[in-house]
Amino acid sequence: MAQAKAGLGLEDVTASVKRMRVEGERLVSRLRREAGALTGRSRREALSALLGDARKVQEELRKRATRAVQDIEKRRDRILAKIEEQVIRTAELLIKRLRVATLDDIGTLRARIADLERRLDTLAKETKEKEGKAA
Repeated sequence: MAQAKAGLGLEDVTASVKRMRVEGERLVSRLRREAGALTGRSRREALSALLGDARKVQEELRKRATRAVQDIEKRRDRILAKIEEQVIRTAELLIKRLRVATLDDIGTLRARIADLERRLDTLAKETKEKEGKAA
């Protein structure tokens, strides 16, 4: 089920490779037929036509391979994003269940401690001033 949603699967790539092989075999068959017909036309014309066809097939195969690679890369990126998302959710759940302090919790505690230290310093100064006046 995940393969159907994710994009191009191994079966699709295999089928594409088989189609390319069949097309290659067809090209070879055509080459044989045209080689037999070489006696009727000049060899240069026939060779030029064959090379042109071979280049077209090569370009088509290159395009198909590029598309297959791009589809696989997109699928990989989607899978990695989903895995990352699941890891984050699992980590957050684990932190909640274990009651582990988060960075935000620690930052809040540091701010509260700093505030308490300032208040204690203020109280200590006030106490010294009162003791100095009372003496």
